[in-house]
Amino acid sequence: MSKQIKGGYAGKTLWVDLSKNKILIKDLDPELAVNYIGGRGFVAKLLFDLVDPEKDPLDPQNPLVFATGPLSGIAPASGRFTVGARSPATGIHGDSNSGGDFAMELKHAGYDFIVVTGRAEEPVYISIQDENVEIKSAKDLWGLTTHETFDRLREKEGDRNIKAVTIGPAGENLVATAAVIETESRAAARAGMGAVMGSKNLKAISVRGTKDIKIANYEAWKEAFEELLQVFLDDPMTSQVGRLLGSNFLHRVHSSHGTLIVENGHRGYATEEELEKVSAESILKYHVKGRSCYLCPIACTRSVYMESEKYGVIKGRGPEYYSMQSLTYRAGGWDTEAGIYLNKLCDAYGIDATTLPSNIAFAIDLYENGIITKEQVGGLELTWGNFDAMEEIIKSVAYRKGKIGELFAKSTKELIKEFGPESEWYALEVKGLTMPSNDPRAGNVYNMRYAIATRGADHLRVSVLSSGRSLKWDELPEYEAMEVFVRFETYVTLVNLFNVCNWAYSSYTSTPEIAEIKEKGMFKVYNAATGLNLTPEDFAKAAHRTIITERAENVRYGLRREHDYLPRRVFEEPLPVNEKGDTKIFPREKFEKLLDAYYALRGLDPKTTVPKPSVLRELGLSKIEEDLKLRGLIKEGEQ
Repeated sequence: MSKQIKGGYAGKTLWVDLSKNKILIKDLDPELAVNYIGGRGFVAKLLFDLVDPEKDPLDPQNPLVFATGPLSGIAPASGRFTVGARSPATGIHGDSNSGGDFAMELKHAGYDFIVVTGRAEEPVYISIQDENVEIKSAKDLWGLTTHETFDRLREKEGDRNIKAVTIGPAGENLVATAAVIETESRAAARAGMGAVMGSKNLKAISVRGTKDIKIANYEAWKEAFEELLQVFLDDPMTSQVGRLLGSNFLHRVHSSHGTLIVENGHRGYATEEELEKVSAESILKYHVKGRSCYLCPIACTRSVYMESEKYGVIKGRGPEYYSMQSLTYRAGGWDTEAGIYLNKLCDAYGIDATTLPSNIAFAIDLYENGIITKEQVGGLELTWGNFDAMEEIIKSVAYRKGKIGELFAKSTKELIKEFGPESEWYALEVKGLTMPSNDPRAGNVYNMRYAIATRGADHLRVSVLSSGRSLKWDELPEYEAMEVFVRFETYVTLVNLFNVCNWAYSSYTSTPEIAEIKEKGMFKVYNAATGLNLTPEDFAKAAHRTIITERAENVRYGLRREHDYLPRRVFEEPLPVNEKGDTKIFPREKFEKLLDAYYALRGLDPKTTVPKPSVLRELGLSKIEEDLKLRGLIKEGEQ
């Protein structure tokens, strides 16, 4: 490693070719580290360099990347990793993020990221114990749930302290909504990364690390760490709301704003009676204790114990907000016990508990409106709030069992095609990824994030304070509003590059001033740990560089301005936002002006969305410029 970087990073990278049964350990490229920082940045650069856009997303030679960040394991709330590949669910850039302890353990084993290519002849798992890396048989693990797999891995490795990422039956069966499950129950859920693992016959990666993470300036790092930790302890959003209620506090917040997605987007609020059945308070009835990811002072994950007359005894990680809303009222039902049970099923089978339920809600909407028939959905009565039907679909999808399993194993785009052109009106998706809760009709500017996000309808590319301040962006002139939007996009991108927690650093934050303090705190921890002296401008450029690299990858797949869209209903069907009967809508003319402003601020051609050569040069991306020129996407002389 370069003398310039003295700590923070592990310093090595792991490359595994499953087709050739080959393992390589390489030094981390310091230029990659400085330019892309880590986490999502590493994934963006590696996917652009290594993915052949002419090949199918599940082609064996396409890479699957697991990346830590420079702050993984050395900053408050830093237990995150990013997994990325070309998405089999959307066909475009794909990445997903999870908490837990896997990232920390991988850093302690000595690796900043893992790149997996090829396809094993039979099921395998990768065993990492510091420098000892082996590809081992997983034939005895194939077919097991994620929970069973992790328990068996601890036995096979002879170490109960290992951490792991695994897939369940859904990943093995290449289900489009298959997730990667971290250790016991946290999920890198979106974009079908579990299916990519399954396509490589890779059941799991287990890791045990014993190395220290080097710190360049220990005293400066310790001071920066403690200052940043104190910010979390002093902010009531983290010390009280996050710790006591967890992410499910958002049911009431979003209902008060009229931004919920109830019954597939036909209203944006819940009544008090409904909220009493699905809310943070209702989950607290089953709450045992808070669980934290590595070095997190919040412990927002709800550990639950439920004795249900219908569902039996359920214990373990409870549903987060986005899973709970998708599994319940998005599909027209209000039942905490059903949400807890169905979430447990999704975790066990390795299924994205947001996207599959959203696809089910989409199908229910079609069924209720007479667009699809009972015969088309395997004889199920797909009515609002039919939790039994949801349970049957989830179980069938995991094994692609029967007509219903094969049908809902498809991606959202494939379902639209299956159900016919009339169904598109009801599909709440962008670029093939379903739109999570927070309806753009009741929050226009903030939810431009769904239109511009590089992996599809994404609530995590711009995630801000949960107090409703973002709704005031709608009162600003379009360009000024998008300046604020881009500032927050940069901030959240940096959170992703450092691989610290989005919840901790954005949603559980009371004011913009506290977010700014957290940002400066991340910079101080990074510079003290690495021995570098990067400026705020350097970090902002790294965030911009990552976004532009993802954009460049997507234009190679054929994405253009028309793919930065929102569902047609957002512009044409008013959304009821409260019991008084008030409605909101997103004016299409406003949307187009906001989009123009975003392209101008990010340096994208407003017609093609291809990054402008001048911006590529400013960001030091000459290789990307040459690649796009060779493909005819940038013409000679363009600026």
